[in-house]
Amino acid sequence: MPTLTESTSSLTFAGRLPLTWREMSALPDDAELRNIEQSNLIVLHTLFALDIHAGDYSEDPSALTNATELKRLDFKVSLLLEMVGQLFARQQAIPPECALTLTVHDLSWQADAVPLVGALLRLDLYCNLSYPRPLILYAQVADIVSSEFDYQVRAAFYRPSTALQEALERYIFLQHRRFIAKRRGNSPR
Repeated sequence: MPTLTESTSSLTFAGRLPLTWREMSALPDDAELRNIEQSNLIVLHTLFALDIHAGDYSEDPSALTNATELKRLDFKVSLLLEMVGQLFARQQAIPPECALTLTVHDLSWQADAVPLVGALLRLDLYCNLSYPRPLILYAQVADIVSSEFDYQVRAAFYRPSTALQEALERYIFLQHRRFIAKRRGNSPR
């Protein structure tokens, strides 16, 4: 069950998402890092567009006359995207979901095997299987905490731009909004 907390510095999302990581001997050059960041922004903005639901567009009473039809159309498009995303995900090697915590500055997750503190990592984080393109984030392992059954790894993102931090913050906020909406929909009246 996803949760959201707000620390003094940023919002935090805790939930389960597909994640894979691999150690890197060195970071890509600056040009490649800029290209990957642009790709990450495109992925996040696509996810934002997918999160817009019919009825979210306007509070204008004249727009409400077509709200029912818009909601039906929105449902059909969402269903189609989910089905196509599932087909695409089956053709790709989507990693398994793991428990994780995401902020605009770092990512923490549970793992059986871990890199060393200070290791450079490439993280592939799949935020929505309806659009199974991962965010590719470079990070450095900042902390590892051992438990009885596994490890908790925390990796700090390598120089995220202000635009990427704002997009990640918006993604985290939208996940919280979706969680609250689902909880309200499932609560007895």
